[in-house]
Amino acid sequence: MSILTDDESSHERDPEQIRDSLGEIVHKLDQTTSSSHSWGESISANRQRWEELKREIAKRQKALKALVMDKKAGIIGPEEFERQYRVLQDELAQLEFEVYNIRLGTHIE
Repeated sequence: MSILTDDESSHERDPEQIRDSLGEIVHKLDQTTSSSHSWGESISANRQRWEELKREIAKRQKALKALVMDKKAGIIGPEEFERQYRVLQDELAQLEFEVYNIRLGTHIE
């Protein structure tokens, strides 16, 4: 699979190559028997990291819920809420990328 590396930028790549690469990723994400089997294999091969990711995602989700409750209760102001919310959302997005990378067997950022 052809994924951008640190040395490449999107404008240095042929649009057709990018489209083909994205097509391969979408195909791997399709909910088919082969993708389910592949997902199971990826999880088995990365069991410890998968468990860590699940715990970290759950922890961030709980923190988001608590943050919303604190805002509704007036414990924190809108600016502090937005600052903390962005940090938590960025952390969750990074964790989700790790999950996708495990599933796909790639290193997409």
